[in-house]
Order: sequence, then C-alpha cells, then structure tokens
Amino acid sequence: MLDVIFVKGGWVMVLIILLSIYALGIVLFKTYQFITADALNTRFIDHVMMYVKRGELTDASNLLARERGPVARIMRVAIDCILNRDMTMKSRESEISRVGSAELRYLESHMRGLEMAATVAPLMGLMGTVIGMIKAFAKLSEAGSRIDPSMLAGGIWEALVTTAGGLLVAIPALAAYYVIDSLIERVRATMRDVTIQILALEDMFIRNEREQEKREAIEREEQARKLVEEQEKSLSIPRGAPQSSSTLRLLSPNYTKF
Repeated sequence: MLDVIFVKGGWVMVLIILLSIYALGIVLFKTYQFITADALNTRFIDHVMMYVKRGELTDASNLLARERGPVARIMRVAIDCILNRDMTMKSRESEISRVGSAELRYLESHMRGLEMAATVAPLMGLMGTVIGMIKAFAKLSEAGSRIDPSMLAGGIWEALVTTAGGLLVAIPALAAYYVIDSLIERVRATMRDVTIQILALEDMFIRNEREQEKREAIEREEQARKLVEEQEKSLSIPRGAPQSSSTLRLLSPNYTKF
C-alpha cells in the first residue's frame, strides 16, 4: 500500500518524504542538544541562592562552576560581574544580556527549519493535489464522449495522496516545534528570573552598606562633638568664690595712712 502511495504521489511525494526526514533529523538533534547541554537543569538554584543571600558570592560561583546548562552559566556570569567592583551596573547588565542571548541562540538553532517544514509540507501536499486534479481533468478531456466515472475517481484519489502526506509531516513537525519552543521559553524565563534576583540582592546589599556608612559617619560626628565638649570643659578656668571684704582690703592697702 505504501509503495502505491509513493508511486501515485509522484515527485511531490518524494519532496514531502525528504522534508519529513529533515524534520525528523531536527527533532532528534534538538533532543540530543537539550540532553547534552543539560538545558533543563535547575536543581541547584535554591542551594546557590542561599549562598547569594548570605553574601557568600565566591562560594556560590565555585558551586556553579561544577554545574552545566545555560541557567548555571548565566548565574555564574551575574555573580562574577557583581564580584568585579570596577564594573558599572550598566556594564553588568550588558554582559549578562550578551551571555544570555548567546545561550538562547544555541538552544534556538534549527528551530526555523522545523517551523519551515511544518509550514511547507501541507503547501507541498496541496500543490501535489492540484497537479493531480489537473492531470485527472486532462484525461477526461482526452476521453471525449467516452467518459468513465472511475477515471475521475482514480485521478482524484491519486491527487489527494500528496495532501495526506503533507499533513502527516506537518502535524508532528508543528507539535514538536511548539513543545521545543515551550522548553526554550521555560529556560529563558528561568534565566531572567535568577538574574533579576541576583541583581536585586546586590542592590539591597549596596543600600545596606550605604545606610551603614551613614550611621557610622553620624556616630563618628557625635563622638567627635562629645570629645570637643570634653576638651573645652577641661581647658576652661573655674571661677572662685566671692572674696571677703578684709581680704579685699589686704589686697588693696591704703598707703596714705601712717
């Protein structure tokens, strides 16, 4: 039955078969890619974030160095950017965006080809059906008055073979495309979430450091003020008690009296 279908489908069916092989190859490659890249590995996130929340960024970076996958790489890049105090916030965001885009481009490779197969396959089947219908009606026109209904039915049957073949390729290819795209979107959302968390924690640490510096500056000013007041008190001359009148007379003798 299959050999009859392939023969009746003609050269359009050959193209559909080649397109199905191409789509199947992409699906197998993407499966291998996700497995070897460990793209869906997220089991380490909570453990690493525990170190980040405590401010132990070096330990978190060393832990991420032993993990694979785009999520682990983007987290390590974010932490390394934070450890580099010479980088501005804009430079950090640019570097994280660059690495994240490269990781996603790797996961999105050949997705256009799979989408193309899912889109082109039914169109090729439709083209084969149209060509088959043209051939069937051409035979009817050649038959003249000797028209046999079975001749038309056979031509239509042959024409619809390519439509069925195109749909058989397009439906699984489109389903595989949406499944893989959903996995990539899941990885993208996870990468965005962890980087936002890390940068937000860094902002919180910076605010806390600034507030601590302000409090220490106020305390230093208060201590300096108290020290100055104590020095002023120690250097001031205390006033004595009022002197008696006799003492005043002795201090101011009257030399006119003999």
